[in-house]
Amino acid sequence: MSSTTAASTTSPNPSSAASGHILLVDDEPAYQRLGASFLRQLGYRVSVAGDVDEALQAFENDTPQVVLLDLAMPPSMDPEAGLSLIARFASAVVVVLSGHGDRDVALRAVELGVWDFLVKPIDPEMLRMVVMRAMHKARLDAQVRELRNAKADQQPDEMGLIGQAAAMQQLRAMVRRVGATSVNLIVLGPTGTGKELVARALHQCSPRRDGPFAIIHCGALSAELLESELFGHLKGSFTGAHRDQLGLVETAHGGTLFLDEVGEMPALMQVKLLRFLQEGTFMPVGGRQEKKADVRVVAATHRDLEAMVRDGSFREDLYYRLKGMVLRTPALADRSTDVPLLAARFLHGVTPNARLSADALQWLQTRDWPGNVRQLKAVVESAGALILPDNHTVDADLLRFASGESTELPEATAAADKSTTQGSMDAAIQELETRMIRDAMAQSGGNQSEAARVLGISRVGLIKKLARLGLR
Repeated sequence: MSSTTAASTTSPNPSSAASGHILLVDDEPAYQRLGASFLRQLGYRVSVAGDVDEALQAFENDTPQVVLLDLAMPPSMDPEAGLSLIARFASAVVVVLSGHGDRDVALRAVELGVWDFLVKPIDPEMLRMVVMRAMHKARLDAQVRELRNAKADQQPDEMGLIGQAAAMQQLRAMVRRVGATSVNLIVLGPTGTGKELVARALHQCSPRRDGPFAIIHCGALSAELLESELFGHLKGSFTGAHRDQLGLVETAHGGTLFLDEVGEMPALMQVKLLRFLQEGTFMPVGGRQEKKADVRVVAATHRDLEAMVRDGSFREDLYYRLKGMVLRTPALADRSTDVPLLAARFLHGVTPNARLSADALQWLQTRDWPGNVRQLKAVVESAGALILPDNHTVDADLLRFASGESTELPEATAAADKSTTQGSMDAAIQELETRMIRDAMAQSGGNQSEAARVLGISRVGLIKKLARLGLR
């Protein structure tokens, strides 16, 4: 039998491709015909091979999900020939079909990765069950690989900018697009919306990602201290300058300098920053010799810089030097659909096994959150830190206390009344799961893999929940 013939595949059932692909490796032509015919009747697509070379070629040409492997392969008919193939079929689920029930051979096959071991003659019903289970395992393995790949890709895609709302998706797209450029940027947005996270994401998307990332808050220091922090100083240049000190501009050379709340920068420092942006040179405090530094500047503020330019409190020339491009971080009120996802992430960071009750989720979604994501994070993390050791649920009462809306800390009522409230808790949890899954499925357009990623669970876990909750 030629290798081409051995690797040939027939699929008389139009739907058989959906049932899975099996490679049957056996040197007996009669068993090839009978086995392949039986499996095709069950709806599988079957390829056959009669020796080692044919098996390897068939596997390479069209990788199956399940391999049924006879260990005694010609020309030697030694089980070692079949055992040597197991590692080559590692991406498939391998089931051994052997005419010899040798215990040592079976143990070696299992050690090499074989999933099951059947001794000929094989009962057809047993073969059907083993193949069905092997195919199920192959599909689960494929889903795990898919989820692992999605998880590996998630961090670069998300870049720390959590959210599925359209505004966040657009922001991430802009960060990826402009991050690779060298232009300076201004990040505008209300307080607590993650402007520093955007700056860090820009740095990670840039060719400067291996360089330093330096941060300074422009409104937290006087003009004199801000100058020293940015440009450094020499020993003896002012009282307390006991040694030379490098500034952030110099230490960030080759990287990114983030100027937080640049709208609060004193007027004197605006002039000196402008000079650096224009010429790429600076003078340390007390110095007489200019230095050079190559940094990308990302500035951020919650203030209206254009209005400040008009009233003269911010230099127009500095504004346009900083404004190579403008990115805007949305207020949480403009992306309220992200509140459950954000809250779940923040809670998981404090207590990984904790969950939000249905009334907690409802309470979170009815708040205004004037402090935006920063406020939401503080409230959820505080509530998560307060939950009792024997309770894994954050409810609305605990959130009210953590937010300052209530002055009474909920006592151990959940633990004390567990016997009388378990039914209602279960119902609330089921309601929350149902709502979150429906929202995730709607956001993902019915794509289960994407919905599972949004929920932070595996696709297999999502499928099980869908079945348990009667959502499919």
